[in-house]
Amino acid sequence: MALMDAEGTGSLTLRRLAKELGVEAPALYWHFADKSELCREVVRTVGEQLEVTSATRGTPRRRLEHHFHAVRDHWRAHPGVLELSRQFPPSAAGQVARHGLRLVEALGIPPDDALECYRSLSWTVTGFAILEQTLADSVHHRHVEPTRWELHLDGDDATGASSFDTDELFRTTLGLALDGLESRTRRVR
Repeated sequence: MALMDAEGTGSLTLRRLAKELGVEAPALYWHFADKSELCREVVRTVGEQLEVTSATRGTPRRRLEHHFHAVRDHWRAHPGVLELSRQFPPSAAGQVARHGLRLVEALGIPPDDALECYRSLSWTVTGFAILEQTLADSVHHRHVEPTRWELHLDGDDATGASSFDTDELFRTTLGLALDGLESRTRRVR
């Protein structure tokens, strides 16, 4: 994980990992049949490390906001693993998902509808994190500050630039999704 976090998924080979660990590459084959098996294990392990220490106070919405900010922060800390998870999807049946599901129900969503709603929110947050990671590769975006970017649609630095902050954009995105969820609870009642 440290190798991928520092250098990206392209750096993860059994040979390179063996070198980093100070062992011969064949020793890794004792534990992993191939690189795919290693990648699945990395994704599984990082998924299990996701801990969302939930706020025990506040409205259900506020606790859901906290929950999904923690999920985004976790994936931002492991960009290589998030990239790998697109090829080797993690299981969503963990303690974090069960906790999030309870928060969705606390918001007023009936249990038979809560899983679909939680999944939608999770996919929105994960998709945001994936897109956020691709900004550096975009020909239209320029990094200005740690979370601030400029969008240049016409390729000209002098004209057409708009600026945005990814933290603010995430708050807006999550807020819109939660507004929709709360609207759904009012329709259900």
